[in-house]
Amino acid sequence: MRRFLIVLSLLLFLAGWLQAQNNSHHPIPISRQGFHDNIDKEQAAAIKFDGKADDLVKVSDDQTTNLQVTNALIKEVDDMQQEIEANDSLDHRLKVKYLSGIYVVLKDYNQKRAHHNIDPEEAPAIINAFRDMMHADIKGQSIAPYMHNLSYEASERLIESFRDNPGYKAAKGEIFTKFAFNNLETIMPKLSEYLNYPGTDSIVAAVARKYPNQVLTYATSYTPMANAIKRNPDPLVQQIVRIGQSPQSTRILPFIDELVAGTTTVEKLEPIVANDYQYYKKMVKSMIALQKMRAEGQHPFGIKAMMENMQAKSLLFIREVNDLHEEPAPVRFNIVKNFTPEELYYLIINGQEELYTSSYTNHNNAGLYDQMMLRMKPPRGDSLLMIVNFDRFKKFIAMAAGFNTLDNFLKSMAPENSNYLMQKYVQNLETTEDLEDAVDVANSFGSIRDPKLLDFLRAEVKKNLAYVRKHDDKRGTVIYQLLSSLFETTSKDENDVSKATDLATQFSLPPINYVNYKDLESDSGRVYQQVFFYGDKDGQESFASFMTNFPSSEWRVSKNKYWATISSLKGKATTIYANLPIDEPGDKEAISKLSDYMDENDIHPSVVIHRGHSYHINTTLDNLQSSARIVVLGSCGGYHNLAVVLEKAPEAHIISSKQVGTRFVNEPIIHTLEDQIRSGKNVDWVVMWAQLTKHFAGDARNKDLFSDYVPPHKNLGAIFIKAYKQIMKEEKI
Repeated sequence: MRRFLIVLSLLLFLAGWLQAQNNSHHPIPISRQGFHDNIDKEQAAAIKFDGKADDLVKVSDDQTTNLQVTNALIKEVDDMQQEIEANDSLDHRLKVKYLSGIYVVLKDYNQKRAHHNIDPEEAPAIINAFRDMMHADIKGQSIAPYMHNLSYEASERLIESFRDNPGYKAAKGEIFTKFAFNNLETIMPKLSEYLNYPGTDSIVAAVARKYPNQVLTYATSYTPMANAIKRNPDPLVQQIVRIGQSPQSTRILPFIDELVAGTTTVEKLEPIVANDYQYYKKMVKSMIALQKMRAEGQHPFGIKAMMENMQAKSLLFIREVNDLHEEPAPVRFNIVKNFTPEELYYLIINGQEELYTSSYTNHNNAGLYDQMMLRMKPPRGDSLLMIVNFDRFKKFIAMAAGFNTLDNFLKSMAPENSNYLMQKYVQNLETTEDLEDAVDVANSFGSIRDPKLLDFLRAEVKKNLAYVRKHDDKRGTVIYQLLSSLFETTSKDENDVSKATDLATQFSLPPINYVNYKDLESDSGRVYQQVFFYGDKDGQESFASFMTNFPSSEWRVSKNKYWATISSLKGKATTIYANLPIDEPGDKEAISKLSDYMDENDIHPSVVIHRGHSYHINTTLDNLQSSARIVVLGSCGGYHNLAVVLEKAPEAHIISSKQVGTRFVNEPIIHTLEDQIRSGKNVDWVVMWAQLTKHFAGDARNKDLFSDYVPPHKNLGAIFIKAYKQIMKEEKI
């Protein structure tokens, strides 16, 4: 009954307003009429937002809420306009100030509503707060008390009309605090302007709990921020300050949970972290404990730093094993001979982008996976996963599928446990912040050969699709529908061309099995390419080898201090720019100089090739242009790099490898690609890969290495990301 009376009262109230809205109570001078007109336009825009020609601002399915919002944006705003004009104590300047403020508030609300950046139901609170601020400002009182109940999005522009108010600074500080707590990951660089504000200590304490490495960085700097952090009374912040006093601070930080709990000290950790071998073993032990805390519902502080440091140390060991690939197994794997199964597990999941296949598994049973299984007592994969609290097990399963050891791993456990594990592998993909797990599942589809396992996974994906549909989870529906479609299409008994065509048609994507030559050409008709080299030993050797592919009879080569320019003399016009692999950090300068030159001369490469280790990939991606249509990533084809490439260059076709790339494979691929481009024909991946497969068939040394390269039409992870973005865009989810 009470709800009915509220709705009835609002309806009567609005009806009265509609009848009287044209009867102005106070004449408006022509000098201010334009300000009123601007307000009226924004009110009309709010009403028309839903596309219906009525007098209701619809923000919800709840009619009471809609009437309250309409009353605020229309009736109450009109009342304020009348109040401003009727107040003879306000001169023209002040009336313009408040009318302009109303206009700014309405425009900001409409714009944010259009981009889903504000809760539209907050309109009554916004209008009430502005009216209260205006009244306080007229009396010379502070506007700050009227900010407390508003969101950051609502209050951000609200106070800008009151810059000369005595409470403006306090209100600004409160708004900043709201912004800070919504953006803890990026707020530290902005805090320097608010060091004396009362809310700063609480902001730093909140950052410390999610991103302690950032607080450590500033605590050990020579800036006013460091002093503010050292004065912070929060116990966790003070613990970070104490860590910062150690010369091994960045290595010790991941153990912050143990330090806070009092189970260790900085002094005990210093000799351990100084030794890479002991440090890695300690990190594995601590990571298992942190994952257990997380499984129990706790929120450990050091887990992100632990993951980052552990990956860096894992790659240190993996690179040594990779570099010794021509040595006997006892020599090659000597560095990990005393590692436990758990320690080998963490090496594997941290080495996805750099592990050689022969480092992972080989015929001598000496690979990291082989030894992990052999050293388990008993040799059961499910027992190992329980020990590590299932930490990133989906990543491990995807890698096992890619390296063709998944069947072996699953058979190490009871059938009911392997079924349960694979159920979990495809579950809850809709709950993650990014698409990494879903992309891993998509990639594994192309590697699994066991028909029974494929049938099982296909059924599980359909079950999850039904579940998210039942719960009206739009994002989940897109993810599982895509996986289901990928599964069905890739399992068809069709040739590669038919499968690629089916996928492109199904997902409304441009062709995925070829790149149209016209899409590679610039406006001048020339194809531009950019190749990134780096100044370490491998990069310099790769560059020297790369340059032998351009004989003077077919190519013109010139060099300056920073890069080489390689232009075709035969066939279609193409120019390749390759930075010189100058000793580090000169390589980064060379890349920067080349990128500046290309920008200044309006040169936009459609082919981009990364020739370097995974730790160089961020520099390549930072310089990637949206014009890229073909991107050769080598071993750097993990989810995050795929996502960055497709964010910057949505139409890119990506060639990647399951392991570290080698110039003995890269150069035949690049040479074949250059021949295709100079011929002026479409770059047909199916045809090109058939040619390369034939080329490597008699190359015993590199045949297996080539088999780990993934062409664009089979890069299911990239196809999944493209299709996901396309569907989310079309359906405006």
